Amino acid sequence: MLVTLPIPILLALLAQAEPEPVGTMPKPATEAGPAPVAESAAGAEPAPAAKPTPGLPPATKPEQGQEPPPEAEPHMALGFRAGADFQLSGDVSPKVGYSFSPFFQYDYARLANRLALGLRTEFTFDRFQKQVAAQAGVNGGPLLLTQATRTLTFFDFALLATATFHLHLLQPWVAAGAGLTLAHFLSPETAFEPGESRTTRPLVLGACGLDVAIGRGALVGLHVEYRSMLVGPRFLLDSGKSIQVFGDRVSVAAALLYQF
Repeated sequence: MLVTLPIPILLALLAQAEPEPVGTMPKPATEAGPAPVAESAAGAEPAPAAKPTPGLPPATKPEQGQEPPPEAEPHMALGFRAGADFQLSGDVSPKVGYSFSPFFQYDYARLANRLALGLRTEFTFDRFQKQVAAQAGVNGGPLLLTQATRTLTFFDFALLATATFHLHLLQPWVAAGAGLTLAHFLSPETAFEPGESRTTRPLVLGACGLDVAIGRGALVGLHVEYRSMLVGPRFLLDSGKSIQVFGDRVSVAAALLYQF
């Protein structure tokens, strides 16, 4: 007599008898080899360093407090000065007048980043005047004393060689040069008849000064300049006397400059 097992028990026995899939079995840890990527990385040679482009110097940053190179310094300047003018010689007063002068300067060389050598061209106008009493007749009448003006006027054109010391904010300088002056004397006084003289003469100059930087390329300074004709002309009066009306001069002036 056959005994029939219940269906649930048969299904359980069949499930235990089936083998597990081969892909689910884990591999031992000792059988795992090194990764191929690690082997290639260990055996590879290091990449060569990038070479700098020929002809291009490496960029360097200026250190803090380091002075800029001479190429970065301003090489030109425009200026104007005005002040008092003094006659040091001559037979005619007044001895004190006024002077003003525009000028342009170009620095063509810089030595040790301190001493600048340059050229300066300038035009200077000097005037001396004095109120005097002069005799004058009106319509053939008697001579009367009237107020008049005696004047001495100079127009100077000059070229100077300059040497400027750059000491941070201070810029002392010296200059020397030559030029041309146009001078004019005029007086209505009887003692100076014929009353007028003109001359054009070569001129030599010497100057010095101190300029102080105030920012944005602007400077203020004090300039002193000496001008001489070397050999001044003589003025022959109607009385037969010869006098010298054009003498040496010194100007002391305040200056304003702009460097660029």
